Amino acid sequence: MTVRRRAGLSVVVLLALAATGCSQVAAIAPVGGGREAEARFGVDDVLIAEHVDVLTAPVCETDPQGAIRCAGTTTEDAEIVGVVPPGDPAQLSVTVGGETVYSGSLQSVLDDAVRATP
Repeated sequence: MTVRRRAGLSVVVLLALAATGCSQVAAIAPVGGGREAEARFGVDDVLIAEHVDVLTAPVCETDPQGAIRCAGTTTEDAEIVGVVPPGDPAQLSVTVGGETVYSGSLQSVLDDAVRATP
């Protein structure tokens, strides 16, 4: 393959990637893993297991101290809060309307959700 043909092929590939749009890249991003994604999946799994009706899905962010905090709301306008502390990233606590619905191992929540999937 000539240099000119390779360059042309590279341009075509780059244009094709650009044409797919950022939305596809954004959709793939959570699959990557990361602590925030794991926290979000854990909070979601707890909410499903506890039959919490969600209005606004929790969004997770890492604070300056390294804790991950997730916030959302229920259909009854109760606040959903999930926290993974910085010193012990294996722990997760989830409160709904100020009431603790889960406090324990993040990995256990994720594992249980996988086992429950048919």
